[in-house]
Amino acid sequence: MALFVLRPTAVLSAPLLISSWLILAVPVAQAQPLVQLTPSTSAGFYQPDERLHLFVPDNARPDEPGTLTLELDGMDVTALTEMHDGELIYTPVRPLKPGEHQLRVVFYGEQGRVQELGHWRFEVRQSRRFQELEARGQLDLALSQRLTQHNQGGGNDFSVQGGGHLQAQASGDNWRLDSSLDLMAVNDTELAIAGRELDLARFSLRGEYDRYRLALGDQQLASASLIQDGFERRGISTGARLPVMGGALSLYRADSQQQVGIDAGLGGDEADSRLTGGRLEFWPLRSANAQLLVAGEQLSGRVSTPDYGSFDPNAAPTVHRGEARNLTLDGLFFRRQLRLRYETAESEYDFDGRDGDLAPERDNAWSALAVVDPTPMADLNWRLGWQSTKMGTWYKSLANRYAPADKRMDRVFFDVSKNQWSWEGGYAIEDNNLAEDSAYATSETRQWNLSTHYAEYDVPEGPILDFLGQPSYHLSARGTTLEDSYTPEGYLANDLETRHYGLTAAFTKTQLQWSVGYHYDTLEDATGWQPEARTQATRLEAGWLPNRRYRLFASWQLQHTTYPTLDASTYRHLYAFDAQAELIPGRLQTGLTMSLNQTHAREDPFFAQRGEDAYMSAHLNWRLRDPDPHFGGLDLRLSVTRNRYLEQLAFTDTVEGYQAFIELRSQWPLAYPGGQP
Repeated sequence: MALFVLRPTAVLSAPLLISSWLILAVPVAQAQPLVQLTPSTSAGFYQPDERLHLFVPDNARPDEPGTLTLELDGMDVTALTEMHDGELIYTPVRPLKPGEHQLRVVFYGEQGRVQELGHWRFEVRQSRRFQELEARGQLDLALSQRLTQHNQGGGNDFSVQGGGHLQAQASGDNWRLDSSLDLMAVNDTELAIAGRELDLARFSLRGEYDRYRLALGDQQLASASLIQDGFERRGISTGARLPVMGGALSLYRADSQQQVGIDAGLGGDEADSRLTGGRLEFWPLRSANAQLLVAGEQLSGRVSTPDYGSFDPNAAPTVHRGEARNLTLDGLFFRRQLRLRYETAESEYDFDGRDGDLAPERDNAWSALAVVDPTPMADLNWRLGWQSTKMGTWYKSLANRYAPADKRMDRVFFDVSKNQWSWEGGYAIEDNNLAEDSAYATSETRQWNLSTHYAEYDVPEGPILDFLGQPSYHLSARGTTLEDSYTPEGYLANDLETRHYGLTAAFTKTQLQWSVGYHYDTLEDATGWQPEARTQATRLEAGWLPNRRYRLFASWQLQHTTYPTLDASTYRHLYAFDAQAELIPGRLQTGLTMSLNQTHAREDPFFAQRGEDAYMSAHLNWRLRDPDPHFGGLDLRLSVTRNRYLEQLAFTDTVEGYQAFIELRSQWPLAYPGGQP
């Protein structure tokens, strides 16, 4: 290792050397002045919609031919700038997001020279106190009057319906607040979602301070798992990020069933309809190449269901109690190309209700997943996976009440893509009656699916292909087999097989889009309880878009079903037509929709019918005023609908009805601190 020592002679010569550097540097600095960014009117930050002013001196740009560009966060925004008296002005198309941004002025010479003339980092925030403060939403109101009707009764002739969505965000240096509201208003309580003319159908409020959070209202408590269905529920949750292994702790209380309307409160207010739980997670491994999540969840509560077994209409509902817990390991390894996930769960559920004589049943479940997803090579991207799940006979969870208990499923799947081609498929085996209860059937279900898709990005060469247009093709096949290995005495055995094959070809041109499809379905029941069936369906669709003001769409479908053992057949024709036109741009629009279904199923072994069903609707919409933040937009709409049904199997009869409405609609967009939402 070499050491460089500064000797006295070097010290004596250093001032001379430094002075010579300064003499050489001054002319260079004067020849290459930098572009200057004008400071914001606010101290230390820019506002989201504030213009950026850059002063470009005459001698800042090199003399050689080239292009001066402005880049914001790595994107070229030169086309959105204006040049006035040596000043470059950039006006944001939409307000910039709060946080740090980068701005660069770069000169690209025609001979390949690239020179940066300025580089800045700046912060965007709403004000000194608020990093972000905005609100967006829209309120809608419709006044409807029925002008005439025939055989279309129901509801009031005059109705008022309204709704709206409001969303607001506010944040500071170490805190954030998000809220959303969904409003509903009607003048007929029979049409109300919860029996109120004016109601707050959905709401949520979420606050974060440093590493802590609190959420009220409708929210997703946890992701889908063996004990959670992942759906939204109304409740209260709180959580905190832990300083150990990137961990997090969350606690929640919610209604065991999703509720709507303001009367439902915050959720979990009813003692017999409450779900309480918590989740703890850690990331012992988290890097660019691998990560591992370890999470556990515990929940308990009650769910109230109607007592369907009682003859007393005033009987108290049955209340089921339950507890469940799970442990999940989920990781990505080998440069995130291999995913391994394992979850085990246990439940204790009261099937008999609060006053039942039997003790709650305990059981468990587990699920395993392995997916190989390597880095694409030579435009080839493929993925291979395996999944296995077992749900115990008595397994049940309050937060995942529709999970298929008493099942064991194993599945393999894959998907591959290369250039314009893609393929996917899978095979699964499912067994039931894991307890081998002799009172129930023991069966096995096998399912498989294969499909391929081809999409051409350009119009292929050749007169025929050019005439057809830009193509895309889709071919699919799937099958299911259900077979009993044991059938209780007195029950029909299961020995069923279904197959489906489909082909779709779609073509796109500048003003024309059309497609053709065909699928073939088979059903075979070896027990003879159901007759064999073969169904073929052919579909043709076409759309014509001559310009932005007009659109025509038409479709036809023929469904033909045959029963070989019965020497019978049925068929159905389906026609549809839709036309939209903008008679006056931005002001007057009209539309017409028609459909016709003709059914000839006189020999159908399950539901014989023969008839014709026709439907028509038309509307005319006149935009009286465009919406703005200060006054809502106004639309006047006239609509007509007509239904006609002709039954010809037993006797000839025609049922016809129609109705017409005139509506006044208003839309009020809301935005703070301004601008269109």
